[in-house]
Amino acid sequence: MTGDPWQLLGRARTVLAVHAHPDDESLSSGALLAELSAAGTRVELVTATRGEEGEIVPGAVDPGDPRPLEEIREAEIDAASAALGLAARHWLGTAPALAADAAPRDYRDSGMQWVRPGLAGPSDGAGPDSFTRRPLEDAVADLAALIAQVRPDVVLGYDDEGTYGHPDHVRAHEVTAAACARTGTPRIEVASSDGADGGFVRRDHPETRAAVRRAIGAYRTQLTVLEDVPGGIAIRHVGGQDDVVALRTGLRRRE
Repeated sequence: MTGDPWQLLGRARTVLAVHAHPDDESLSSGALLAELSAAGTRVELVTATRGEEGEIVPGAVDPGDPRPLEEIREAEIDAASAALGLAARHWLGTAPALAADAAPRDYRDSGMQWVRPGLAGPSDGAGPDSFTRRPLEDAVADLAALIAQVRPDVVLGYDDEGTYGHPDHVRAHEVTAAACARTGTPRIEVASSDGADGGFVRRDHPETRAAVRRAIGAYRTQLTVLEDVPGGIAIRHVGGQDDVVALRTGLRRRE
């Protein structure tokens, strides 16, 4: 389907964003989500996993904190969602993001390993309950159920590169494409990079800096906020990689 994705978003009353882990919504589309929310669009978020396999920034969790990492990350995503102005947040596999008559299910973080700088691959230790190992149909049915409940005018998801190739991101792209096709819901992909054209239409969101800074700052276990830079916010990931959270988004409309 052709057409300006920004015009479609401008007409949308409700938007559903699909992401793989807590922090993905803020890192890859935080500026866009904040701008939509500020403009009065109802933005809901569904996250596939709780990020259980993530590393932790040294000192980010008090040694006496008894909570497992998934509970800590749930608190982080709640704070980030509030900073971005999101209207509601869901876990895939938990009602209403659960297929009719299905028992609740957790999609666990599949983990990852670096294939080369900037490109991730699947972890060798991903178990049978991981997002990438569970049947694709389970996740598609769960997302389709949420779409039927929320009735979004458009669904936002990853492009086929899945930002940096994390296997859970790639699976989220596959699930989103299939669920939108099943429900007949318009889908818009967010560009993985600001590089090649790829049919993406790009816009800047300079007015969202404060909201995005608050959102990414909620993820103390995963990153360190460094400083404001032109066009974005410099951060350091838990693994030591320096990055910039861009206040710019590339979108393309898909069938």
